[in-house]
Amino acid sequence: MSKQKKDPAHIAKPGVSHGSDSNASGVRLREGQPLVDVLGHIAQGGPEWASRYVTLSFAGPVNGWVLLYPLESSAASYFDFRYEASEPPQKVLAALLEQYPQCSVIDWSRGRLACLEAPGVNVDSLAAIIQQVASLVWGERSQLVDGWYREMGRA
Repeated sequence: MSKQKKDPAHIAKPGVSHGSDSNASGVRLREGQPLVDVLGHIAQGGPEWASRYVTLSFAGPVNGWVLLYPLESSAASYFDFRYEASEPPQKVLAALLEQYPQCSVIDWSRGRLACLEAPGVNVDSLAAIIQQVASLVWGERSQLVDGWYREMGRA
């Protein structure tokens, strides 16, 4: 199955609206929970998660977010994350890409966001990858996240 087209409304950090988009926050999933627990909840949550975008916001002082695409609808996990640097994310994430050679940056927008693909990883590895992105990109050390989800539009 091909990757779904990214909707800018889903990219927003929950609680931050873009213009007239009053639904940017979605439905609260978890608050102040360990990242691996939130991902485990999603992975074992059933078929309804195949149509949900999940936004994770770290509980630390950094304004970092991750938009996780539906885990069940793709052979590879992939996610967007806030990326405000002007240098290529491959350079900033070099240590992660060396540790997880199956991962790759599949898209990025200078000063806005990047998208990382992580094929063939389990929940624990995905949590470690997201945690390492948070550390390398934002200097985030907290493992606690707040989570929201939004239903994916259907044709």
